[in-house]
Order: sequence, then C-alpha cells, then structure tokens
Amino acid sequence: MIRHATKAVLMLIASAALLALVVILVGFDATVDALAQAGPLAFLSTGVALAAVLVIQAVAWAVLNRPVAHRIPFGTLLGATTAGMAGNILTPSTYLGGEPVKVIYAGRKTGLPYQELAGTVLLAKYLEALSFVLALAVVSTVAAVALRDVLFTQVNLPLGVAAVAAIGAALALFAVLCVSLARRWTPVSRVVSVLVRLRIARRFFLRLLRRSLRMEQQVSRVFREEHLAVWPVFALYALTHAVMFVKPLAFFYFGWRIGLGFAELGLIFLTCQVLLAFQLTPSGVGTLDGGLLGMLAVAGIAISQPQCAAFLLCVRFWDAVLLAAGAFLAARAGATFFTKPKDPDRWDEDAQPGDQGPLQRERQARGSESLGS
Repeated sequence: MIRHATKAVLMLIASAALLALVVILVGFDATVDALAQAGPLAFLSTGVALAAVLVIQAVAWAVLNRPVAHRIPFGTLLGATTAGMAGNILTPSTYLGGEPVKVIYAGRKTGLPYQELAGTVLLAKYLEALSFVLALAVVSTVAAVALRDVLFTQVNLPLGVAAVAAIGAALALFAVLCVSLARRWTPVSRVVSVLVRLRIARRFFLRLLRRSLRMEQQVSRVFREEHLAVWPVFALYALTHAVMFVKPLAFFYFGWRIGLGFAELGLIFLTCQVLLAFQLTPSGVGTLDGGLLGMLAVAGIAISQPQCAAFLLCVRFWDAVLLAAGAFLAARAGATFFTKPKDPDRWDEDAQPGDQGPLQRERQARGSESLGS
C-alpha cells in the first residue's frame, strides 16, 4: 500500500509541475488576469456542475439497487460515488479507476456482499457508457456538420477524419453494448476463462471467473427484466452528460459573457471526453491542456489561451476538492484506493458459476413460502 501511495503522491507532484508549466507557457500574468476577470460566479458554476453530477449518479445507483433488494441510505451512496469519482481522478482511468472504491465503501458501510454491489456498479457503467456514446455521436455529428468548413479543409483534414472516426466508433460501441446486454453475453468472463485455460495465476482467475460470471448474469437479468429501473437510469446518465456539456458555457458566460453555440460546445465536449478517456495523469493534466488549447486554436473559437487556462485551472481546483473529500470519506469507511477488501468471504466464494446470489435465494425462499401458505 505504501508503494502505491508513494506513486500517487509522485504523480500528483508531477501533475502540479505540468500544470505550472502550462500556465508559464500560456503566460503567468495573463492567466492570473483571466482568473481575476472570470470572477466567483464562473468558479461556482463549475463546482455546482460537479456537485450535480455526483448527486445524479448517486440517484441512478439507488434506482439500480432496488431490483436486487438493496436498501442503502442515500448518504452512503453519495459518499461512495464521491469516493469513486475521486479514485477516477487519481488513477489513469477516468471511467473505471474508482469503481472498486465505490464497491468497498458501500460494502463496508452496509455489510452487503461486494459481488452484488459490484453487479449494480457494472450495470451502471454499462448504462453510463450507452448514454455517453449516444450523446457523443449526436454532439459530434452536429459539431462536425456545423464546423465542416473548418474541419475538412486541407490543413485540418486529419482533425475532420478523427471526428468522423469518433462518431462511427461511438455508434458501433452503442450497438455492441445493447446486443451484449440483450443476448446475455459475458465478455469479461470469457476473457478471464481464457486466462484460466492458459494457467496464468490459475487459482486467482478461477475465483475471479466465478465472481465475474455471476456479476454479468445479474447485470443481464436486471437489464432485460427491470425496464422501470434501467431506462430511468439511462436518462439520468444522459442528464449528467448534458450537465458536462453546458459546464464550459456557464463558465465562459459568467466570466466574459462569451456565448458559445451548440457546435462549439460540442467540439469542446468531444475533445475533453476523448482526451480524458486516455487519461495518463490525475485530471488529465498535460494532455487535456494541450489538446483543448490546440483545438480552440484550430477551430477558431473566440476563447483566448489565458481564458482557456483559467477554465482548466478552475476544473482542477474542484477536482482537488473532490479528491480530498473522497479520500476523507474512504478513510472513514475503511476503504482505500490502493488495497483490495480483506474479507474475501463477502464475495460468496463457495458459490459456483451460474448460482443465484444470496439476495436472490432469499427472495425465492420468501416466494415459495407465500405460495405454500
């Protein structure tokens, strides 16, 4: 754990150095002036957007817990969501790195089996991915059409081709995810089973195979049978993407009364999400900065480099607040970003692949009793 914590601290220090370098390259005095001009309303709008995403995601997770008979206080779900998003910021993967923290946090707080909690988290990630790729395809299409005179010139043709490729990939991924859930595909379990056959850490991957298969079966069952839970959650995740979409609009409007159009916001959204999907440093420091600054210059959007740097610094400020809050909550719950749970029995290790989980067995027993009476 100490080794992982040391790496995380070193990564944060390197990120701070990269961020300072970006500010110096843009211009320290100009960036400071832009921060002062932006004012508190612009900074507050970004924080409100982040808080709204946290609350909406916690509500979505609460809805997904109902079909598996979980009764978890909303405060616990919100705390787990905060800790998980902090893990996403800290780790290289923006979308997956903090999910184990969510499971461990909620499990420690409630005593529920980690496997069943992980199943709800896995389904949430599927639905978030479905809503995200669909939103990405729609936003990217509108942005590419509106800015076709910029994206498809001879100089910027690679950028236009990349936008078209991103649209096609998003639509293809949306179709694959829908078919995977509807037809009970178990892609994670299949990959793990290959590793078992190759005898790579066989005992570990055998245990992982049992867990992943049961989680994927739970996900597929809820997706196919619990439409009153699945589609509202899909809509809630779409709402979170809408909040992220308008976040730059609020910041630049409150800061400098810059009105951004749908196409301009779409291009900013596409750039940020694609770069964060390949996050190498906490909060994407370095890659996000360079990519967003370069895109604004190429597209000719009326945002200066110091103004863009001010926006990025604002985002990192609220990321730092979230990281501190998530680390505090995780520590209080006994969860950690760096270690796995020490009570593996909570994964229901004795179960065989395809067995029902304890909550499903309990519900089936109650149903049998009611029929008998």
